[in-house]
Amino acid sequence: MFRNGPPGPRKKSNGSARVSLLSNIMSTHQFLTIPPKKAFDVNISTPIKNFIKATFGDKEDYSSSADGLNSLRADSLLRTNYKDESGKLLRYYDQITAIEHKLPITENQIRIYFKWQDAFVSGGGLFGGKQKTSGSWKLAFEKACVLFNIGHAYSEMASAQSLSMDEGMRTAMRSCQSAAGIYSYLKDYVNANSLSDSSIDFEPAVLASLSWLMLAQAAELIYLKASSSQRDETTAKVAMHAADCYKEAYTSAKTDSAKKIIPESYVNVVAVKNLLFLSKVELHAAKQAQADKKYGLQIARLEKAKEFADQAVSKCSVPAFNPTLRAAQEEINKMLTAARKDNDFVYHERIPDHRTLDTILAQQIAKPLPVQFPLTTDFRDLFASLVPIALNNALQTFSSKRVEIMNIEVNRLREATNVLNSFLASLNLPAAIEDSGGRQVPASVLEKSNDVKRQGGINMLDKMINELPQLLTRNKEILDETVRMLDEEERSDSDLRNQFKERWTRTTSHSLTVPLREEAKKYLEIIDNAIKADKVVQEKFRMNRDCIVLLSKQTHEIADELPSASAAGALKDSFVVRELRRLMEEVSGTKAAREVIESELKNTDSDSVRARLVAAFQHGQQDENSVVVNEIESIYAPLKQQVNESLSKQENLVENVRRANQQFQNEKQGNETSQLREEMLKNLARAYDAYQELLNNLKEGTKFYNDLTPLLLKFQNKVSDFVFARKTEKDDLMKDIQKNIVGGGSSTTNSTTTACLTVKQLSHQIYSFTAPIPHQQQPSAPPIGQQPPTDGANLPYPNPYMQPFFPMPPGYNPYQFFNMGGAAPPYPMATPQYPQQGFGVEKPQSANVKKK
Repeated sequence: MFRNGPPGPRKKSNGSARVSLLSNIMSTHQFLTIPPKKAFDVNISTPIKNFIKATFGDKEDYSSSADGLNSLRADSLLRTNYKDESGKLLRYYDQITAIEHKLPITENQIRIYFKWQDAFVSGGGLFGGKQKTSGSWKLAFEKACVLFNIGHAYSEMASAQSLSMDEGMRTAMRSCQSAAGIYSYLKDYVNANSLSDSSIDFEPAVLASLSWLMLAQAAELIYLKASSSQRDETTAKVAMHAADCYKEAYTSAKTDSAKKIIPESYVNVVAVKNLLFLSKVELHAAKQAQADKKYGLQIARLEKAKEFADQAVSKCSVPAFNPTLRAAQEEINKMLTAARKDNDFVYHERIPDHRTLDTILAQQIAKPLPVQFPLTTDFRDLFASLVPIALNNALQTFSSKRVEIMNIEVNRLREATNVLNSFLASLNLPAAIEDSGGRQVPASVLEKSNDVKRQGGINMLDKMINELPQLLTRNKEILDETVRMLDEEERSDSDLRNQFKERWTRTTSHSLTVPLREEAKKYLEIIDNAIKADKVVQEKFRMNRDCIVLLSKQTHEIADELPSASAAGALKDSFVVRELRRLMEEVSGTKAAREVIESELKNTDSDSVRARLVAAFQHGQQDENSVVVNEIESIYAPLKQQVNESLSKQENLVENVRRANQQFQNEKQGNETSQLREEMLKNLARAYDAYQELLNNLKEGTKFYNDLTPLLLKFQNKVSDFVFARKTEKDDLMKDIQKNIVGGGSSTTNSTTTACLTVKQLSHQIYSFTAPIPHQQQPSAPPIGQQPPTDGANLPYPNPYMQPFFPMPPGYNPYQFFNMGGAAPPYPMATPQYPQQGFGVEKPQSANVKKK
């Protein structure tokens, strides 16, 4: 707790607090420094690289950034002297603050276990025992520990200054005020993020006491400056401010929660300093009374000063501080003796009762400096180009909404086109107006036949439809193996929990794997719906196969199979035939226009959308839903209008075709027409439409299965990483339990506790947000005028971070738009969001196990 210059290696003592005299003026005033927490080494680069690759892809390599962050942590934390290299410590804090809204470091996402040794020892005294080791999966815990050590570094810098020089005095005052701001901010940050149970150093009363201590020492430094340059009236007010701060530090340290943690030597020095500065308040007030020629008041003030000074000397238990206290006591006694002598022989003023004297009001010059990000002026984010989670969510949400709207509109167009084709096929159009009778094949049928053969004919459909079961089996096997790994890991965890009971202190697999199970469930639903869609495709293929086979044949073969009919040439130049031809051209134009609309729906400019979303978030817009809605509306509103106009136009077109065809049929009544031939031509027209639909759906269905495979493999790798991390964690915990059993322990040791937090602690820290202790029940710290963020609630990303889940890359889904008649539900394109999990294999390690 007490330091003399730069911190050196810790030494064991007999249980008394370590008190060292500081050089020059510092030794006279017995300034205190804060002990540091000790950080343990941890690999943070690998889990971060895995998460970035899985979440953001390989568009940009962040390996050097992750390695740089790992090196920065080692350089800034794995040291014993923070004072000389505090710049790296500040840069590391700035860096982890910059990434907390970009990289979700939690137990079920980026798994990094941060382990720290406490600065204090529960039970009081720094050297009465070994400091405990605590840890957490939360980045907020790491930030809190770093903040604690930043406060330590500021206190070290203040203690190292030469107060005989103005620059050293200013640096010391600013360092103390900065440390006071750090601990005040940390107290609120710990409460906001439910970290008070993770380390005894984070007890709110302890942090409040440390903050008041550093502010009191800043006020003491200001007093030293004021005592040689200001009027005694002003100096007394500054001394009162120091006394008040020391009193607050003492009050916080004596609360039930803090007195078992903070060393008694610290409490004694703080209490004595409160009395010392109360005596100095009265001393300077007495000097001011003497200057104002109020000699009776001067004596009363000196008597009160003597009372405080005597109490300070009698209560001090730190031998090194006694000379300072006795010097102050002697100065007051000399002044009091002289004042009484002068008053008895010269002034003869009445001496008021010192208990009735007016209280000197403090002048609050020293104030805690607020914690403002960044702490360093030249901070450069190693992950500057990595988009924040909120922005990534917005981009992913846009892609999901885009796919959803695209599918809906494409569905409307294709359904309308299918209805139009079915309607024309039922009327045998346009073949009816092209049929010249005999065995000649109508031109439209020849065109359809040539188009089918150009696209591969029946052989292409046979090949693609036979490949579907193989693609399906491959994806099912990957998903089944992934679920098997989850089941086996959970079963192992449950068996060991039943075996070791309360010794098995890690989080249950059932709790951690909920998001993974949900994701697996969604993939299973996707595959089930795809199976149903495959059956619909196969049924449609079966019903139209014979006619598709005929269309795949040569022209003379088609002519041979068409029934012959008498000529209807008499109508070929009639008005009704010309009208039907014009309407068929209009049908072709409508279909061509729809192909253009569908292409525009599929090929929106995602780069420009990304740029606009980035700009929106740079201007402070954090509501990704509203940003996405605005972008979707601006892009798709015109296209949706075109779709509506196309459908409206079809209604009029169908009515005109029906009316013209009725007239055409009336004029054909006098001709001998083969109904069998006409029905055959209708079937060929339907088969052509079915061929186009089946070919398109089978291509996109094949693409769907091929695109689903890497997603399932990525999911399987994520589960594999999680299972491996849990296995290593399990092995470490079992080693600790076995050591305890061999040693005869009945419960887990400190190392077991630090290797893996209890279920109760984890549920407190990770899965719930416990309300902070009511303000009136906590010692207050000096206000700094700012509210610290929580580890999720006030950050620009949801808590917990939920990455949008895509069952397949954006594109038209062939299985969503069949008329399934309830047999198969629509294929889900936009599904709920699920978090990435299990990135990283950093495990809690036993404090007893040394790193190799």
